[in-house]
Amino acid sequence: ILIIVTSVLLVTTRSLGVVNATSNVVSILDNIISKPFNFLVDVKSDLTDLSRTYKENKQLKKALFKAEEQSADSASLKDENAQLRQLLEMKNLYESKKTVSSDVITRMPVSWLSELTVNAGRQNGIQNTMLAVANGGLIGSVKDVASHSSQVNLLTNNKNVDNISVRIQTETSTIYGVIVGYSKEKSAFIISQLNSSDTIKKGEKVVTSGLGTYNIPNIPVGTVLSVTEKSDHLTKEVFVKPSADLSDIRVVTLVGNWYEIF
Repeated sequence: ILIIVTSVLLVTTRSLGVVNATSNVVSILDNIISKPFNFLVDVKSDLTDLSRTYKENKQLKKALFKAEEQSADSASLKDENAQLRQLLEMKNLYESKKTVSSDVITRMPVSWLSELTVNAGRQNGIQNTMLAVANGGLIGSVKDVASHSSQVNLLTNNKNVDNISVRIQTETSTIYGVIVGYSKEKSAFIISQLNSSDTIKKGEKVVTSGLGTYNIPNIPVGTVLSVTEKSDHLTKEVFVKPSADLSDIRVVTLVGNWYEIF
């Protein structure tokens, strides 16, 4: 029957119309049937792209985290390296003195401005008459000494009673005084008990005098920030900007005299 019908269609003049009509019907049906499949193909393509994007995003986040971690480590090493270089330069200034380099092992947030602990103690020849130097200047003095560690009393401690003697070199004279405290408002050491009423100007250098209990001279303390007169108009207070950065201390050199050690 199929052969006969096909033959008839092929030999009749209406065969072309029938074929066109059939093609139109088939095309419409194909279009209707293919739409869901095309939609699924598009959805699959979108899901594939989304999955690929998610994986790439995850990989990029890992790479970014690793880069940031490496950058932080690099910055930390650079800071520590800079501090070590400063300590080495200062250590060369005190070749005739007893110097012991140490790492900061404890600095609690609650006592951040008061004290810290280093990993050098009695076994390393540390005495409580030694001064602590870091980041290019004086930061404090040794307070308590154990066998393998020591506590450093920072000059930013409001209860600082070490009374470290300092020397201010002015244009005309040398003035001696004592570090008696720290001003949080001005971020400066307070020097009082001056032995002279001569004029002290902003920017003049302040170093340790070598007098008194802590008798190591010429350790940088800071520069004069301002000078004020107390209410009795008889005494002055000198505010000194520290030479050392006391916010980030990682390595410390303890400086003393040889005869005090032995």
